[in-house]
Amino acid sequence: MSRHARAFCAVVAVLFACLLGGAPAYAKAHHVHEGESIQAALDAASPGDTVIVHRGTYHESLQIDKDGIRLRGNHVQLLEPASPADTLCNEFEPVTGICVVGQGDPQTGAISDYVSRVRIKGFTVEGFSGVGIFAFGSELLRVSHDKLLDNGGYGVFAVASKRPQYVNNLSSGNGAPGLYVGDSPEANALVRHNRSIGNSGEGILLRNAVGGRVSHNRLVGNCAGVLALADAPGPAGDFRIDHNRVLENNEACPGEPEEGEPPISGLGIALLGAFDTRVSHNKVRGNEPSGASFLSGGIAVTEGVGGTDPQNDVVGHNKAFDNLPNDLFWDGAGTVLFKKNKCGTSDPDGLCAGGGGKALHKHAARRRR
Repeated sequence: MSRHARAFCAVVAVLFACLLGGAPAYAKAHHVHEGESIQAALDAASPGDTVIVHRGTYHESLQIDKDGIRLRGNHVQLLEPASPADTLCNEFEPVTGICVVGQGDPQTGAISDYVSRVRIKGFTVEGFSGVGIFAFGSELLRVSHDKLLDNGGYGVFAVASKRPQYVNNLSSGNGAPGLYVGDSPEANALVRHNRSIGNSGEGILLRNAVGGRVSHNRLVGNCAGVLALADAPGPAGDFRIDHNRVLENNEACPGEPEEGEPPISGLGIALLGAFDTRVSHNKVRGNEPSGASFLSGGIAVTEGVGGTDPQNDVVGHNKAFDNLPNDLFWDGAGTVLFKKNKCGTSDPDGLCAGGGGKALHKHAARRRR
């Protein structure tokens, strides 16, 4: 046997011994039936376990702080309890439905240990006074096939997190944006095949976050469909926003000045100071303001709230019609490329190019509104 062959066999032997001697226990399934405690099952679960919640209504506020937990519901309705659990999210009112938390400093956003690969599926989280699902310091959180309904705050909220995934959810009637990713410089988020409808805020808000794809969502009846917001306080960009239907987002929301969010109404898709973002193949129709708004219309690209110019953005192959005051808008700041959009009106003229042509506007001359 050659020296290389003997070395290979030795490595295999070591690995085999490690597998036999140090293999983790098999993941377990914990079942919860109506009348039992979901949180008790989560507390009993080990990292990697699955908690299966059977059909019914549960009055609980939950916390997940272990890696790899799969929380699966079968027609489960989660409602705010009379006496909320003492979770990290509930240290102060209002009450959060499901709290996913890693270890870190909430004041600075510095994370010492991410909670990873948590899965939440099959829940209706409804009527909480705070956020439906809240994540701090999460990595690869996946929220799928859930309903976030009529909560007082956001539908789903991920902050200081990496690679959150929101897939096939309904977020409706919430008192803030339906789907949110913020304060995440390594976001790389996936927001796909969701419906975000009738929320008191944006359908999807990407604030102070970098990286991700927003694709094949239906955004209707919010204050805005999609908003990528820089300068609140840091950068936002490197997004792909494509194949979304953004319709009649005409509600009026006062904004949150302390968070750098201005009043908003009647806005389809907007990039404020975003960089390296591509907006393509979206259908944007019927967005018009019903109240005070810093910006309205179909697709808009402007400087950020703190003056940061948009950089290397592309708006192409979209269909935008019946939006007021314009289907496409650019304030002239930064470097933006408009091409092959179909629309009726634009400011400045020519972004539509007659509804199907190619208009190239790539210069740094600023035109103040």
